[in-house]
Amino acid sequence: MPAPAIVDSALFNTAQAQLRENRTRARLGHRRAGYLLQGLTCCALCGYAFYGKTVRQRGKGRILRDFSYYRCSGTDGYRFGGERICSNTQARADTLENQIWENVCKILRNPGILEEEDHNSSAQSTSVEANVDTLMAQRQKLQHGMDRLIDSLAEGVIDKDQFTPRMNRTKTRISEIEAKIAEQTSDQSRQARLRLVRNRLTEISSHLHNKLSDADWTTKREIIRALVQRIEIGQKKVAVVLRPPTDTSGRVLDPIMVTLSRA
Repeated sequence: MPAPAIVDSALFNTAQAQLRENRTRARLGHRRAGYLLQGLTCCALCGYAFYGKTVRQRGKGRILRDFSYYRCSGTDGYRFGGERICSNTQARADTLENQIWENVCKILRNPGILEEEDHNSSAQSTSVEANVDTLMAQRQKLQHGMDRLIDSLAEGVIDKDQFTPRMNRTKTRISEIEAKIAEQTSDQSRQARLRLVRNRLTEISSHLHNKLSDADWTTKREIIRALVQRIEIGQKKVAVVLRPPTDTSGRVLDPIMVTLSRA
């Protein structure tokens, strides 16, 4: 007889997700963070952490200067038996940090921009709901048609050679409609999440709006970490994953992702 569970499944799954995140993304230690995005950046290619690194190089006028970068740990061969496992390129720290901060400020100043960038999803909401209702009505009609086909076969109205292709066509059509229903339902769910995120950002913005212009390094870091769950750096794109909202029942929903071109 199996032993009773010590924690419920929801808590266990949350803990496992956090452990996976800790293994692939560098977390803050007890030392002061030296990089604005430290602990948030990871590689979109291999999943390993991007970490901050400062090197001394000759800049303009051949003068030695310190340059800071975010570098994928998967590109460090010494970590993996001498062979790098990722081909992603490093990113200039100042460029990436300015890009993320500017976009965080843009979202906070106008939270509705998330819905605008999602192809005006709130304006499409009514038509999407109507489309789902139409599709469900079509599916029900086809299912009734399947029932009539089965009855016709049983009563000898049609033979098996007629029944099989007609049944297969009906099943295929039902599968196509169900796929469309799933897609439309997913759109509705995303719109609901966007509205929740917008409302949450509007509340935060009302407190921070006047502090964004003259925010110091520490304030910027606190604001970014309050809004951003992780930053996935690809070779051409940077995806900013906002912290997931919760619905009225307290259930954590899927996060919203904002994609930027890599500067």
